[in-house]
Amino acid sequence: MTSGPNLTNSYTDRIRLFNIQPNAIWCFRAVSKHLGVAKLPLTTESEKARREALDLLARVEKDGIAILRRYEAGRDVSARYQDFRRLIEKVDHFYVFIDLVEERLPNFEAEKREALARHLAEIRWRIVIVEVDTTQVFLVRIGEGRRPWPLGSRQFLERRLARLGEIAQFYDQFGEVYDLPALGGAMLTAVGDLLKAQIARAPGLDDFTLHAAFAQAASAALRSATPSVPPSAPRRRPGRRQSAALPRPAGPPAQFRTREQAGRFYAERDAIVAVADACRSAQLSMDDLARKLGVSRPALVLMLSGNDPIASGTLEELRSFVARASAA
Repeated sequence: MTSGPNLTNSYTDRIRLFNIQPNAIWCFRAVSKHLGVAKLPLTTESEKARREALDLLARVEKDGIAILRRYEAGRDVSARYQDFRRLIEKVDHFYVFIDLVEERLPNFEAEKREALARHLAEIRWRIVIVEVDTTQVFLVRIGEGRRPWPLGSRQFLERRLARLGEIAQFYDQFGEVYDLPALGGAMLTAVGDLLKAQIARAPGLDDFTLHAAFAQAASAALRSATPSVPPSAPRRRPGRRQSAALPRPAGPPAQFRTREQAGRFYAERDAIVAVADACRSAQLSMDDLARKLGVSRPALVLMLSGNDPIASGTLEELRSFVARASAA
């Protein structure tokens, strides 16, 4: 199997290639001092938003350095699908916080906003390099081990393939603007080929549906071919009452409710259940809904779990989606 370019047993060559230096990439104190907002009095909503953005930036830098150090040490990269998925979820969660900082950039003055936008683009791109390279290593190791992919893994791999297009688009838009190191079309092509090869081996959720339908049809055919025999009455033990099986009462359906706090809307506890039920009714996955709303899945989950505020446009779309699913 072709391993693609720059694949070695050690990460040293690729770290040197992309100039990844965890201790030298980010310094939050220096950035906040450069932006001139380290001691902002919290007197206006705009100033509160700026402080909130810098607090989130500190979280971005801390998590980003942790990811890079694990990458440098080669930890968490194995021949196991579970480890692969866990790393991607960690990286996706990291991108959510970068998106949250970028949403707050309009609260800064133009010069400071541009400096912070460049800083975020550099952070994002270095984690993108980690994402692409570890994807390549995982695929090679899983492929060489010929380990079977679990049910539903095809959708995960297809999302990884679509992600390569998003990465290429991001570089086309910001690579030259922010002087980002090139990943190279050869690497993206190699990773894409590896993904396509494994997608062909991975079972999807639709396979489970087909197998279940086949089993149901086979069971019905077997029942029709077997002569029906009236069941004999069950023997009752003396002195023991027969208990009738009562149907379990169905609880009320979950409601999509929100609360307003400081002018922002947050989802209530059952909101994520209501949206998940609506997705099942509409035969959509949470990933599909997130794409329709123009957000990432982790960002959508954070909003529906009440951790992050929901933008007014997104809130209206979610309410409309849940209402349509309930009426169907």
